[in-house]
Amino acid sequence: MFDEICNLISSEVDEVPKEYSVGKFHGLGWLFIGNIEDSSPLIAIKEYEKTVNVYFFLFEDGRSVIEDYQEVFKKSNLGKSCIRLRSLTDEKRLALRKLAKQASMRANS
Repeated sequence: MFDEICNLISSEVDEVPKEYSVGKFHGLGWLFIGNIEDSSPLIAIKEYEKTVNVYFFLFEDGRSVIEDYQEVFKKSNLGKSCIRLRSLTDEKRLALRKLAKQASMRANS
């Protein structure tokens, strides 16, 4: 599932992921604004034992845009910028594509 999500995001943002670390977090990131050492990505991913967590650092009017996807991912699987995935459905794939496109548009504006 991790590889599938990475490929999905990469195809939507037209960029390969880069290794990314901040504090104890070590994962992959896309859409870095500026120098990778000095910035955070708009999208990050990390694989855990039971989940793959995808982080979308997209906020509008002080709230995370992933809140708009509660029906798809279920509220208990959402954090402020985190989506915890245990499985993928076509609906989840489509939502991840939309979020990745939104991040790409923001990075290019």
